[in-house]
Amino acid sequence: MQKSGFKAFICWALCLVGVCGIHRFYVGRTMSGIIWLLTFGLLGFGQLFDLFFLGSMVRQANMLNGLQAYGQNTNTNTNTVAPIFNVSVTIPPMAGPTAEPTKTA
Repeated sequence: MQKSGFKAFICWALCLVGVCGIHRFYVGRTMSGIIWLLTFGLLGFGQLFDLFFLGSMVRQANMLNGLQAYGQNTNTNTNTVAPIFNVSVTIPPMAGPTAEPTKTA
């Protein structure tokens, strides 16, 4: 399911009533969401940081969700074996007389 930037910013705005980090849970960043929740958004500095980077966090979450959905919805055979080609090259010996090195005195 695609994440909405508007909903993420509404979750971010809950910091104004003392509940920080809900937007991080929304975009799938659970561990940092717990940290934000327990530290009041890193004393407000993390919340301010997230105000500017929340749009990219939503885009990243949507991209990861899209990749996971693609991996789950493919109906191709997952046991496909790629062909292996063994190539061996043999060099035949040179035909004809071989020249011996000349000795200089």
